[in-house]
Amino acid sequence: MSYRKKHIKNKIHKIKPKKPVLKTPIFWIFILFLIAVFTALYFVLFYSGFQVENIIISGNEKIQSKDIEKIVFDNINKKITKSIFLTNPPELQQLILKSFPLIETVIAERQLPQAVTIKIRERKPFAVFCPSTASGQASDQRFLIDKNGVIFGELQNLPQDMLIIKQALNNKEVFTGENVIEKNIMDMISKVETSLRDNFQVDIAEALVSDPARLDIKTSENWQIYFNLNSNTDLQIIKLNSLLRDEISATSRASLQYIDLRFGDRAYYK
Repeated sequence: MSYRKKHIKNKIHKIKPKKPVLKTPIFWIFILFLIAVFTALYFVLFYSGFQVENIIISGNEKIQSKDIEKIVFDNINKKITKSIFLTNPPELQQLILKSFPLIETVIAERQLPQAVTIKIRERKPFAVFCPSTASGQASDQRFLIDKNGVIFGELQNLPQDMLIIKQALNNKEVFTGENVIEKNIMDMISKVETSLRDNFQVDIAEALVSDPARLDIKTSENWQIYFNLNSNTDLQIIKLNSLLRDEISATSRASLQYIDLRFGDRAYYK
């Protein structure tokens, strides 16, 4: 036997036969791992104790609970199962907000083992919003509007003794749930309303946003105030208060036509 044959033969003798895969510990560990994963998955998805059965709704006043429940259950029933672990709270929140413009905020949460809680805050009416043309002529549409400038309820008739806010939209159609007036403008209207009522017992009857830079206020005494929304609005309110306190008496307001605060440190009235 040559050296080469002898060497190959020795190597062949040294190779150990492989064990069958079924007899290796790693294989059975892997199988047990898969069984554990599928068992846990089945338990999470299909165990009856984790199926959503109750929707707990709070905070709603005008919206019926059954209408919110329907939105939630319709979404849950689209899943593979009604497992509470498949419930998607952010998705439910968006669906509810989209379906009910009257709702300002909503918080959806899982409550193990079988409930979902829905906490609602409805919008509060701040005024009546009336879209108008560029010339100030009101359209036939009218809505409730909240402090953030969002319209949420169409009205057939104008309520008595409610502030009316008009804005020129150039015949643009508006829809409930839409933010039609910027928050800073709504804040300005609210500040003026509070200042006039608390300091001079004067109410606001109408507010007209004729363009993004101008706000016209009509008081319950039938005189008007012109504001520049691009200037410091707090300073303009201070000027207004100073005029009404020091220069324009309560009796002289009967013949007052307007106060114009749009020109820097100056104020004009007639």
